[in-house]
Amino acid sequence: MMSLSSSALFVLFAVFANIHRSLAECPDTGIFDWSNTYCCPDTCGTCGGDGCHLRPGGATSCCTSRITETCDVANLPCIATEHMDTPDPAVTPPPTYCPTDTIPDASGEKCCVESCGTCGGFGCNTRPGGQWACCTSTVTALCSTGARPCVADDDTEPPTYTPPPTGCPTGSIADGYGAKCCAASCGSCGGYGCHLRPGGASNCCSGNITVSCSANNYQPPCAL
Repeated sequence: MMSLSSSALFVLFAVFANIHRSLAECPDTGIFDWSNTYCCPDTCGTCGGDGCHLRPGGATSCCTSRITETCDVANLPCIATEHMDTPDPAVTPPPTYCPTDTIPDASGEKCCVESCGTCGGFGCNTRPGGQWACCTSTVTALCSTGARPCVADDDTEPPTYTPPPTGCPTGSIADGYGAKCCAASCGSCGGYGCHLRPGGASNCCSGNITVSCSANNYQPPCAL
């Protein structure tokens, strides 16, 4: 088996070093380390390697492990600029018309409720609000209709909500449909947890209200 002589290895190393050197240059008074990546002052004699801390200038000037700044922003010792990793360009999120009370998905086209933290993507069903609020695959309603989650459109503000007209008697509050009247002490009429409010289910749960207000002498609870 043929092996390379030490002279041949030296030539190959020199060729590699020259190619590598062409990609970056040390300042005029600097010298490369063995990898042509770091530049030390020429007073060190050798850049990096064993005993670097014993050379003129000490570890700060002659040991490559101490070199952290590039030659385009720092004096010797420094890192040859072309050998520094180029940072990724800043990612500009796509424009979105999502309303201010929502967060956009990666495309900027779908809008989830804020509690999701992230809109769509892997694991969306495990976030606060679950699949219905945080996953975008089934979202089709436009945001301008007031739906959440929603599809962004130019008209981002939902229409102003106008409560249905109510003829509930004084001292009572209407349910969401304006059809049933609960005692004002309930705080709200019907809906989840109505049986836990002051007055209990009989006064606060609209499903239990069947007597009309006219038949009940316009005293709550009653139905319009």
